[in-house]
Amino acid sequence: MSFFIRKNVTKRKKPPVRVNNNNIKKKKTRNHVDDEISSESSESEHDEHFSSESDSERQLTAAEKKVQLAKKYLSEIEEEERRRLEDDNEEQVNKSVLKRLKDDVLEQKGKLKIKVADGLSFPTDIFELRSKKHTKAITCLVISPNDKFAYSASKDATLVQWDLQEFKAKNVLIHNRKKPQDNQTHHNCPILSLAVSENYLVSGDNSGLIIVRNPITLDYIGKLTGHKGCVTGLTICNETQQLFSCSKDKSLKVWNLVDLCYVETLFGHQTEVTSIDMLQKDRVISAGGMENIIRVWKIQEETQLIFNGVGGSIDTVKKIDNAHFITGGDNGILSIWGSLKKKPFCNVNNAHGVSSNNGEPNWISAVGALANSDLVVSGSYDGTIKFWRCSNNFKTLLPLFNVSIQGFVNSLVFTNDGSKLIVAIGNEHRYGRWHSVTGVKNSLHVIKLNFIKN
Repeated sequence: MSFFIRKNVTKRKKPPVRVNNNNIKKKKTRNHVDDEISSESSESEHDEHFSSESDSERQLTAAEKKVQLAKKYLSEIEEEERRRLEDDNEEQVNKSVLKRLKDDVLEQKGKLKIKVADGLSFPTDIFELRSKKHTKAITCLVISPNDKFAYSASKDATLVQWDLQEFKAKNVLIHNRKKPQDNQTHHNCPILSLAVSENYLVSGDNSGLIIVRNPITLDYIGKLTGHKGCVTGLTICNETQQLFSCSKDKSLKVWNLVDLCYVETLFGHQTEVTSIDMLQKDRVISAGGMENIIRVWKIQEETQLIFNGVGGSIDTVKKIDNAHFITGGDNGILSIWGSLKKKPFCNVNNAHGVSSNNGEPNWISAVGALANSDLVVSGSYDGTIKFWRCSNNFKTLLPLFNVSIQGFVNSLVFTNDGSKLIVAIGNEHRYGRWHSVTGVKNSLHVIKLNFIKN
């Protein structure tokens, strides 16, 4: 059974009725002839199309095209490593490029594992980034692929672009209640989700509206509509330039960012979908909230895998590598999963302790993972951020240390180079207002990570 619904699916045409009456004029078969294309006309159009191409393009074989792409990819990596090292030493650059290529191969196979957790020491440098425009709780956070910018959004429909090199707000977009005409290219209700790539910054709000922007200038590119509930999660596939969104309307949707169009809808969740992440090129993971189920969607195969939790609501999910992911929820259980096993590899009960007010487990409101490593983090509504080490082939989670910040931890994101952890703090939970922490400033906290080199 397929759970993928595509738009504009053409119906299968009935075969034409064969008529043997020779008295019928040929004019009556005109519609039938127009609908069909003969092989001769197809071949002539085909030849005419290819005659416009250059001889060099026509002579390239599939293998030669692969070689061209490989050379282009190699030159891009070499240039990136040269800039990163800030050195023209060819031997050093070649070593760095070779390591990048090996890591890329291992990552594609889901076998890249970087052990850094043992060398992590307690952070001493924590910077607070605050904007007066965030008058309500910050709900979501993303970091640009080059680690230059961070983007945060809040319940007051404010979007802030932060410069992570100068540690200050660079651009701010707000909802202007006095001038409705200024809001035609911006949200007018709480923004709950963000996603960013090299070419696009995407935001989703409480009404189901998705807006696409330029990630550097924040210029409006377009909007996507179709969800019937608030957009709770967004993620972008860099290889295909496709956007995946999840919503409280119990569905996931696939969008084409290049053409700004809808592709298909993924059905299967029976309750509100609370979180989403990209596992690998053709696989997406989503959390089903009170359904207590994680679903892995195989996009090309149009199938899905179901992973059963251990009770409560699964509110947040984050990729660790191509084969593992981490989840947390209102039952206080932190879980590590593998894509080949339907039950968690590891469960940590009461991962953030028990509330002194009601004796219930403290709610895990956010999780994060340093990509392809053994380092993960979790955050709670009491402001505690816990660092964990994955060991025993992801079958054990060992606590490292805690960092306390007052307020709700609504998002945890590592920079791509692994040097910093960015924390989004709000005075209330990103989805509701059932509990508010007084005296909390809505802000970002930048935790500088110190790794001891062996």
